[in-house]
Amino acid sequence: MDPEKRKEKPAARRLKKIRLTGFYLRNLGANLVGVFTVALLNLFTPANILELHQNYILRGGGWWLLVGLELAVCCIVLLFQYVVQRPIATVMNDVQKGKELTESGREKAGRRSLNLPYIFWFFNLALWILLSLFFISFLAVLLDSPLKQTLLLMFRTMIIGLIAANLSFFLVEDHARELLIPFFFPRGKLKDVPGTFKISIGRRIRILYMAGTSVPMVILLGTLSFTLWDTGATMLDAGRLSREIFLFTLVLCVLFVVIALRMNSLVGKSILSPVKEMLAVIERVPRDGFNQEIRVTSNDELGVLGDTGNAMIAGLAERERIRETFGKYVTPEIRDRILEGRIPLDGEQVEATLLFSDLRGFTSYVERNPPEEAIRSMRAYFTAMQKGIRSHEGLVLQYVGDEIESVFGVPLRYPGHADKAVLAALEMRKRLDDLNKEREKEGKGPFRHGIGIHTGSVLAGNTGSEDRLSYSLIGDTVNLASRIQDLTKVFDCDILLSRETANSLQKTFQMEELPPQMVKGYSKPVVVYRIF
Repeated sequence: MDPEKRKEKPAARRLKKIRLTGFYLRNLGANLVGVFTVALLNLFTPANILELHQNYILRGGGWWLLVGLELAVCCIVLLFQYVVQRPIATVMNDVQKGKELTESGREKAGRRSLNLPYIFWFFNLALWILLSLFFISFLAVLLDSPLKQTLLLMFRTMIIGLIAANLSFFLVEDHARELLIPFFFPRGKLKDVPGTFKISIGRRIRILYMAGTSVPMVILLGTLSFTLWDTGATMLDAGRLSREIFLFTLVLCVLFVVIALRMNSLVGKSILSPVKEMLAVIERVPRDGFNQEIRVTSNDELGVLGDTGNAMIAGLAERERIRETFGKYVTPEIRDRILEGRIPLDGEQVEATLLFSDLRGFTSYVERNPPEEAIRSMRAYFTAMQKGIRSHEGLVLQYVGDEIESVFGVPLRYPGHADKAVLAALEMRKRLDDLNKEREKEGKGPFRHGIGIHTGSVLAGNTGSEDRLSYSLIGDTVNLASRIQDLTKVFDCDILLSRETANSLQKTFQMEELPPQMVKGYSKPVVVYRIF
């Protein structure tokens, strides 16, 4: 199954439980907070600047006009939200009914989910400006209020409208990040979605600063300016004026502390939650593997950072997969040195011990058995022998037909490599006995092999073409080790080692010197030892 579809199923089940009611409540709630703030500030405005409006609203029957206007505003907001959220609601309904989602419908709903906070912000701010101009102008004509009162109301209402729009933005954005964006964008990469708005982290912080500090100061400064303008033409008791200014300032502070704390919580969450998500995923990667993924819910700098983190995790996973796959073709030690660039391109002359192993009569075995059986048997033999070689720090360089070429002492250098090669040969003998017992239980014939060991100088490095390299060993040591393996057929034994290897041994083994033998490619006879 496609990984994208596998990831989509849990999100689809979760989406069935989602209702868009939360968006209506948050947007309306932000606007009602703005209305309450304006009403409270108007009520406590000092020096009776808005006494005419207060009397009309509280005692002159103007409350019905205010209530009617608020109801009309709520209807406008709800209708606008319904239209804007329609593409999202359509996708939700299709998911609930089990319908196949169209690519265009899904993309449109995804873009709308990202743009929802911005659309509401623009709409709310425009609505506050237009309605304040209409309502306050209407009151000014109806009550014939002075210009300064009209200007104060307009100034204050538009400022509070900006705060209400900002509060709506962060409330709606937070809800969309929790419910909608994980469904529409399970793999992140929101920055690549065309036709979407973006807001940087720095701008978020500036908006928060403005809401908590700048706006209250502007409202206080504006109110005091209009107060001084009003009291310049009238005589008011200084004590009363001071108390009213103090009370207004206290109400203003309380209101904006509450609003600022809520916005601080939302802005902090929009920044800290992605950071915590990234840290949690990074901490899980070493423990749980590279199948971890950072949930990206924004298209700002943190969203880009989350996408980059996912790309890095995917890259590490791919590198590990290549590393593991590569390790099946070469030994892990050679693999790691190649990947780390520690294999000299021009090769290096080192002393090592070569071990060659060859199955006896395997060609006829292949002819007598089905290909599948031959492959399984060869794999079982190679696996057993490879474990014996690895158990003594040997490296299998390659498998050639039914032959194994292995080395001790390169590319990882260590003393006593000749002893380890002999110990590995004895271990291979034991493992072949165990393998033959298993084959006997299955009614199959036993395997026999010959092992040749030789110690000497080799040229080790990457050979091959420029496009395809191969780590290999070159020199007479390699050729002679292969020839000694062939001599096991002459002496009808399974393990032979050269005089050079025997002289390099630090441990004592039970062995017998055999008559010198001439081998192909050498002018002098070769002295070998049989290991018991």
